[in-house]
Amino acid sequence: MVDLNGDYRYNILAAAAMLLQCQLAGVACGHSRRKYKIDYPDMGCGRYASKLSDKEWVEFNSAIRVHQNYVEQLPIAVGGVLLGGLYFPRFSAALGAVYVVGRFLYAQGYTKFGPKGRMAGAITANLSAIANLVTSFVGVYFAFKNGN
Repeated sequence: MVDLNGDYRYNILAAAAMLLQCQLAGVACGHSRRKYKIDYPDMGCGRYASKLSDKEWVEFNSAIRVHQNYVEQLPIAVGGVLLGGLYFPRFSAALGAVYVVGRFLYAQGYTKFGPKGRMAGAITANLSAIANLVTSFVGVYFAFKNGN
């Protein structure tokens, strides 16, 4: 049984931080929509966005892409930190914290420097998410091996 008062609470904190960070990326999208007057359902390639200058179009689409990419990756990251934490709570929570830092670097790099600026954050976040998935499988392997 998971002890929610023990080390696993850090995994819950890491997962909550990921969810909050994704929500904040969504808020940034809303800010970009208001700034550039891009109404729904335009996601950056429709009629409203076609009226933007090239620079504005890149800025708007970079903000949208940061959020979309986070939404795409969120189930893997949250699932990994929660599942890996069942077996290795401190290590998995630390990987979750690294993921949050990586996503911050990703967002800052992408919005300031365009697609090439996202690489450091993408590598950091993706490696930590993959490591958490591996941690999950290693934990399950040892649970089966030990009959737990």
